Amino acid sequence: MNEAALKARLKFIAQEKLKTFNEVWKQLLLERFLARLSHSAYREQFIFKGGLLLAQYMDLGRETTDIDFSMTKMKSEFSTIEQALCDIASVAIDDSFRFEWGSMQILSQPHMEYTGFRATLQAYFGNMKDKIHIDIGVGDMVVATKKDYRPFEYNGKPLFVGEITMLVYPVESIFSEKLETIISKGSNNSRMKDYHDVMLMIKEPGLLNPITLAEKLQATFKHRNTKFTIPIEFDNTEILQLQNLWANHLRGLGDIRKKLDLPDQISDLLAEINGWLNNLQKTIDAMKEAECNQLKSFNTVQSLMEDLNDNND
Repeated sequence: MNEAALKARLKFIAQEKLKTFNEVWKQLLLERFLARLSHSAYREQFIFKGGLLLAQYMDLGRETTDIDFSMTKMKSEFSTIEQALCDIASVAIDDSFRFEWGSMQILSQPHMEYTGFRATLQAYFGNMKDKIHIDIGVGDMVVATKKDYRPFEYNGKPLFVGEITMLVYPVESIFSEKLETIISKGSNNSRMKDYHDVMLMIKEPGLLNPITLAEKLQATFKHRNTKFTIPIEFDNTEILQLQNLWANHLRGLGDIRKKLDLPDQISDLLAEINGWLNNLQKTIDAMKEAECNQLKSFNTVQSLMEDLNDNND
């Protein structure tokens, strides 16, 4: 595919998805890097997570400009990660894209015991060029699963052929990490995408398994040394500060904002999240009680069977 053909198809996809050309172009670049990862020797060491993964499960409605990974089975050394990313970037795939090393910096996580890394790669297709950002977390405790990534499609067919299969975070782990960020950072969290994503995830039918989510919440908050406290509350000054950030975030969503049906007021959003978390706790308690009653019934039947066997003897 030449440059003109790619641009024409990306414009069509952008109109179809109510996105800008740049948003679609950027997401395609991220996809092509993922394709290289899935065909590299590092496919078992980079666990895919974050907003780009969430967009595989639901209409996220916001621009995802980077890729998030959790690193496993590798030394968390600058040189090791740089070499891995360079090796992944150099994987040969017949799509005419090219990636080159740019730079990397260490990301500190003040409330955690470990750091992360943010890398930048240069991306090229013909005369088109851009940058992609890759955020790599270190030290996360997660049980990954395999998933086939759904690539960009044009007229019902993938823009570029070839399967993309990777290790990914369970959606319950993504939710848990975003909720932990909201609670631990409080009013200091200027990333409205965390509130955005959590809100959409609780509204997506069947996305989150209550029992699995309870396990992931407990594991995430314990690992990050954060106390799980609900309801999530802020004082009037903090609400005003968050409202300004939230209003700016909503304006930046453009035409797709109406489709997402997100609350205009951050206080209403918090009320919905708190209500959902409260109902989640009730659901978990009910499921545990039902499981306990089922176990009691099983034990009763087992006891009766043993008595019958004893009498027959």
